[in-house]
Amino acid sequence: MNETHAKTEEIVKRCKALGADEVIAQTTFGSYRQTRFSNNQIDISVAWNNYVTDVALAWKNRIVATQIINFQNVDERIRRLFEIVKVSKENPMFGGFAKGRFPYQKSKADRSVVNIENPAEYVFEAIEAARKEAGPETNAGGILFTKLEDVYLVSSEGPNGEDCRSAIELSIRAFSQKETSGHGVECSSILKGFDAARAGEKAGEIAKLAKNPKAGVEGRYDIIFDPLFTGSLLSMWGSMTSAFAIMVQMSIFVDKLNQKVASDIVTLRDTPASYSIANRVFDDEGMPTKENVLINKGVLKTYLHNTSTAKIFNTETTGNAGIIMPSPWNVEMDAGGMNRDEMFQEVKRGLYLTNTWYTRFQNYATGDFSTIPRDGMFLIEKGEIKQSWKDIRLSDNALKMLSNVVGISKERQHIYWWGIDGDLPSLSPYILIKDVQITRPK
Repeated sequence: MNETHAKTEEIVKRCKALGADEVIAQTTFGSYRQTRFSNNQIDISVAWNNYVTDVALAWKNRIVATQIINFQNVDERIRRLFEIVKVSKENPMFGGFAKGRFPYQKSKADRSVVNIENPAEYVFEAIEAARKEAGPETNAGGILFTKLEDVYLVSSEGPNGEDCRSAIELSIRAFSQKETSGHGVECSSILKGFDAARAGEKAGEIAKLAKNPKAGVEGRYDIIFDPLFTGSLLSMWGSMTSAFAIMVQMSIFVDKLNQKVASDIVTLRDTPASYSIANRVFDDEGMPTKENVLINKGVLKTYLHNTSTAKIFNTETTGNAGIIMPSPWNVEMDAGGMNRDEMFQEVKRGLYLTNTWYTRFQNYATGDFSTIPRDGMFLIEKGEIKQSWKDIRLSDNALKMLSNVVGISKERQHIYWWGIDGDLPSLSPYILIKDVQITRPK
């Protein structure tokens, strides 16, 4: 046991000595680097380290939590935590923390992600790829981010483990005209196979196609969603499988276990796989993480649970804690049977949407929502892109769209960028959804 692990264990012992019923302490030592760029030039590159210990404490069914930075003022923070818990209200839904000792898979993190000698090489590789596609006048901006986190978890209820989590993320937006852009991302937990130029090429390709857009036309369309847009949809659908979202009626999946909720070709999984920037071997209670099939061939198979929600639903935890709110780690949509070009040939008159942001729900329970497409938006006629569009809004129903998926590509991409609502990584294909409502912003 190293010094950080020992200090984390000591925090748990001190809380127990003061009278806590249950305690979890999780220390993350993170090494981070961020390089920001705009107008084809690097603006700033910064690197930093941080020690943070998250402490969750239960006393007489009351739950409180705090963070301790760099192991400073530990006794003071713990005493303050007890002052708060003793005036807090009892939580009738608290079912305790996970109990037992568990074997964990060995982390496959790549420690070399934070030892890149020259991050600028990746940035300029992406920029040049975008300019090659969209033209030398193209301006590009974005972020390159790397992280390496050593995580030490100790629970008074038995779980005790160490993990290492790594990630490298590139987000690049290329502007071929002042209001015309394309967006590309590249994400991985390891450096091997990370291709910055691939993200730049995608951003440039879309930016070039998006030139001289015309105002879009309201109506109902069959729509091809790029993996970047699909990532936002998977984040939306995946987050709604949280048992907490079910309990507070902020999900389209309330009372729908083992019922058909999607097209027969749709299978969704949650997995903190080793390739993902969300890779991890245990959850926030110390339960081993695993793959959970959320939707199997259109049928909803499970909600995602921590120990407390599992007891309420009379089932077992799925390894998705969140102490308060269980959540997915990385949502995968199973690959389909057609390639991207075949999917385009299926569309006689429809749209190709490449990205979105500002997804907002009018009613979480029914699934009525709207979102604003951004970057490239294109009219398709007879399988070919005919016109670049702008100024449209997608206004539809999350459950209906899930049921109207009629095509899924063989190609899939690991997707994440900061603008995804729900902040959830995914493995995303191109998808074709029929009869989707497009409106104009008011």
